[in-house]
Amino acid sequence: MKWFWLLALIGMSVGCYTKDIEKAFDGDFVAVDSNKMINDYCRSCHIHRDFTPASHVEEQSLLYKRKVFRYATECRTCHYLEKQFSLNDFTRKTRRPEEANQGKFKEFELGILRAQKAKEN
Repeated sequence: MKWFWLLALIGMSVGCYTKDIEKAFDGDFVAVDSNKMINDYCRSCHIHRDFTPASHVEEQSLLYKRKVFRYATECRTCHYLEKQFSLNDFTRKTRRPEEANQGKFKEFELGILRAQKAKEN
């Protein structure tokens, strides 16, 4: 029974961290703060530990032809989290240039454009 409470406590502390990452991907923070949180989250993975955010945005944006992605300033435009309910965790996902350039994310793009117009008004 002691193990159950220990695991529950660990799960709750991890849950707080995940919630902030989730909020960053949802855009609940200022763009600079969201980008920093997302960059740190990605660098926590051994595959992305040597990741350099500034050059990544410059290099990758050139691969996109669609306006929303080409001129993106937030990580969450191309990257997102997909909830895995069975594992109570997230999987990192990317809206890749090949798919974006074919217009597979038009609904997402329209949402971004609407949000930008709403901010202007």
